[in-house]
Amino acid sequence: MIRIFDTEEEVANEIAREMKEHLFNEQHPVFCLASGSTPHKSYLKFAGNPEIHGKIKDFNFVSLDEWVGIDKSSEGSCYQMLNQDLFSLISLDDSQIEFFDGTSPDLKQECSRIDRYIEQHPITFSLMGVGMNGHIGLNEPGCPVLNHSSVVELSETTKTVAQKYFNQPTELEQGITLGLGQVINSKRVIVVITGERKADIVKEMFSNPDAKLPAQELFGFEHIDFYLDAEAAKYIDRHQG
Repeated sequence: MIRIFDTEEEVANEIAREMKEHLFNEQHPVFCLASGSTPHKSYLKFAGNPEIHGKIKDFNFVSLDEWVGIDKSSEGSCYQMLNQDLFSLISLDDSQIEFFDGTSPDLKQECSRIDRYIEQHPITFSLMGVGMNGHIGLNEPGCPVLNHSSVVELSETTKTVAQKYFNQPTELEQGITLGLGQVINSKRVIVVITGERKADIVKEMFSNPDAKLPAQELFGFEHIDFYLDAEAAKYIDRHQG
């Protein structure tokens, strides 16, 4: 289902509400959350709700993706962004976070470690963003729909857009990411897209079924909804979906 909100603020309010509801209603909540600028406001609103803090001890988090070769403490790493926007604000203990190590000397083993964690702790709530080229996590256009983690070659679009997260030009060639199948298998998935800069890729996603974009692989599931603001949705019918 597609839900279109008038403003980014309304999108963030609804996502923060659903995150809180899921935290309270799920016996063993395991969240998988995208980093970056799009979900930033949702995380701040969720973390700023005093009602959640008594439940934080029940909350676990598994990584969606990370840049290969970038240490988690580096500005611009996926971990650093989530730590700044969420983990540090709710005093999440390190033992509650299972995150990809993009600097591991054995990336295949790193994929297996995260896959084993998900097998033992199934993801109950995922919040995904959509890249400028339609990617989900770091599953780039042309990537197969995998039920396991993998190391991927980054597209030129992703390498260029990602520079905004770093304080200096940073060489990026590969990413490590959950497979699309693992995201789809989450109990609940919200895909959030906001801002006029995403309007063109939104139009492509929803008007061109032959585009073969990773985000399109999440269409047609009852437990997966797309939340857009009016700017991102300006080229599509507000009543579709």
